[in-house]
Amino acid sequence: MNKITGVTRRDIFDLFRKGITEDNWLITENIFYPYYGRFDIVEFLKRLYNLADWESRDSRVDNAEEEIIMHIHNGDYPDDWIFEDERFQLFDGEDNILLNFICEVFHPEVRDENGVWERYLERINALLKEDGYEIVATSKLSGRDIFSWKIYRVRLDMYIPFSERNKHLKTNKKISVKLPNVVRHQLFKVMKEYDEVFYLTDETNWNYTKYSSEYVLEDINKFYIPKHYVGKDLVEIKAFKDFQEGTSPLTIFDVIESFSSHITESEKFEKEINTIFKLNDISIELKSGEIHSTNNKTIELDSSIKIGEVGIEELITTADDLYRKGKYSYAVEKIWDAFERIKTYYYPTLNKKKSAEKIIKDISFGNENIKMMFDVEFKTLTDIGNNYRIRHHEKNKTDISNDLHYEYFYKRCLSLISILLKVI
Repeated sequence: MNKITGVTRRDIFDLFRKGITEDNWLITENIFYPYYGRFDIVEFLKRLYNLADWESRDSRVDNAEEEIIMHIHNGDYPDDWIFEDERFQLFDGEDNILLNFICEVFHPEVRDENGVWERYLERINALLKEDGYEIVATSKLSGRDIFSWKIYRVRLDMYIPFSERNKHLKTNKKISVKLPNVVRHQLFKVMKEYDEVFYLTDETNWNYTKYSSEYVLEDINKFYIPKHYVGKDLVEIKAFKDFQEGTSPLTIFDVIESFSSHITESEKFEKEINTIFKLNDISIELKSGEIHSTNNKTIELDSSIKIGEVGIEELITTADDLYRKGKYSYAVEKIWDAFERIKTYYYPTLNKKKSAEKIIKDISFGNENIKMMFDVEFKTLTDIGNNYRIRHHEKNKTDISNDLHYEYFYKRCLSLISILLKVI
């Protein structure tokens, strides 16, 4: 995945090249921290790359390790040369390459505890969050934090439980889900495995710990007093373990969502929770921290597809989220924007018309009949976008008054997009 923009990458590299400028009272201070920490450059790089196995660009030596040592010794390579060297793929490689590099910079064995690494980590995190990632402490080595990267989610100031967001579904009796005790046991076993401890300090400087599970009860209590059946009695819940049995499925959904928002490994957690739902034929899934029904599931993109353009990916992700929330008209607007964006995929090398023609040719694989079919489909979807009020700000278009029609437009457009992305 390539969500980290060139702008962000260069800003991060500039921190190591130029340092951080900070105003300190009446003076301006420039602070500097080397990415290789307590190591020399080569020893640091060897933690990430097998330099001895790489070919040398200098015929005088046998491998990249010897090449780099020689040129650093001779003063040919400045400290920041690696950021532009395509072999390391820090500027134009997959996101995980850069993210793993950053995590290694702040590894306890590497970082200089007497240096200003914490301010660097803070600055880098601020940059990464704009592109959807963050660096977080996930374990310890000799009492010092080991960092990993994760998907960053913008969290609301207040968590609103699933049951509160979907009151209309409860009223209309459109939610009918059973969670047998065996399923509840599986779900809570997973939550127990992911329950994290956080080390906190209160306003009096008192140090204390708090578990992810403890936050859940606080979140839910802001909206209602959770209760469960003990025999025939309905009793207030005062401990996390009491959620497991005697509670409504909606309460369990509230628990899962809240728990997911208070852990660092939310992506892994989500996969395990969804595996349990699937194995038990329960038409529910956890996606991006929210519970959704899969009964009205739309066409989905193949998860193995790598979307090569960040803007397209964001439009599709937003459209999917809106569709799942039942905001069909807005979902259609975003998916049509994605379609129009895809048609210009080869711009500026080709104009929009030529770009679309190349895409159609590529997905037809030399079959003229198939090419004619895709020509018609492209034109039809383009005409729908031009003639119907797909975009809400356009008032002079044919209005769409029924959600059923929006659903049709959405699924038709996404069906084509799902094929296009496998080719471009």
